[in-house]
Amino acid sequence: MPEDLRNMIEREAMRVIDERRKAKKMTIDDLARCLYPEKALPAARMMIQRLRAPQGNKPPRKMDLGEYVELAKAVGLDPASTLTIIMQHFEETRI
Repeated sequence: MPEDLRNMIEREAMRVIDERRKAKKMTIDDLARCLYPEKALPAARMMIQRLRAPQGNKPPRKMDLGEYVELAKAVGLDPASTLTIIMQHFEETRI
């Protein structure tokens, strides 16, 4: 899979997760506390922020499969069906 396509899928996944988070009236801090309860809030928040936006002159950090599943579940989405819907947006990945 081309790197550009992989990046677009990850950005779309993060957009869908953010949209759901906002609909549930969850803040980034709420999500950070849910996902990383063992970390201090600033560190937990930064882990999520790195997935959402470029840091300095670097691109956003790549999301691994486990993070995607945890993020989706934390906002009340089914990871499998949500990924299927996301992939339908990209001609190259339609199943």
